[in-house]
Amino acid sequence: MAIYALSDLHLSFNKPVTLYDVNPDQDIEKPMDVFGWTRHYERIRDGWLRLVGPEDTVLIPGDISWAMKLDVARYDFDWINQLPGYKVMSPGNHCYYAHSKKKVREMLPEGMRWVDADYTLVEGRVVAATRGWTLPGERFFNEEEDRKIYERQVGRLRLALEAAAKEQPGREKIVMLHFPPLTVSAKESGFMEVMKEFGVTLCVYGHMHGKAREEAIQGRVDGIDLRLVACDAIDFCPVKLFD
Repeated sequence: MAIYALSDLHLSFNKPVTLYDVNPDQDIEKPMDVFGWTRHYERIRDGWLRLVGPEDTVLIPGDISWAMKLDVARYDFDWINQLPGYKVMSPGNHCYYAHSKKKVREMLPEGMRWVDADYTLVEGRVVAATRGWTLPGERFFNEEEDRKIYERQVGRLRLALEAAAKEQPGREKIVMLHFPPLTVSAKESGFMEVMKEFGVTLCVYGHMHGKAREEAIQGRVDGIDLRLVACDAIDFCPVKLFD
């Protein structure tokens, strides 16, 4: 009953498809070929099937579907649902369909869980999540436009961990963010401070692709193991977190 992670699937199926029956010219709304991700869904599928069993869990911290509307995102979630394991998902900056946590949860197939500013339990561990945001000190952080969103997201992570600490005392805590909690340009953040306060041991995140991965900070920082799990950073294959 292992726990894996893989983010930034960036799927865009425009009708129901099966794992082995996809026509890229007709079934995919937004191919990722321009980014060098040619038929990347096949690489996700093959790596997932090779590693993940039906009793395992995969954490997916954001940018799951390009869909603008929930009824279209359903096709991507249904494709993921055909893969083995229990899936725990949280929003990214491209999850435009996820305006209502309640509606996303109502739409998801059985065996899939949406977590946003709250938490769930996986193999006896707390998994808390929120989207995160661009960090103060980063190149594209705009004080006027980004500060309020950043602070709101820090607050949402605090709400999730406060609830977990009250309702599940003593359990190990994992955090799923889409945006990184630290970068080379932003070596401190409210996300890190909140995670340290509540004794989080592991944070998985995505969002950083291509050259941007040079800004990623990974490894143990202040007692927290930071791991970038964006698809292209881990060869489109789920990475094992726990046995």
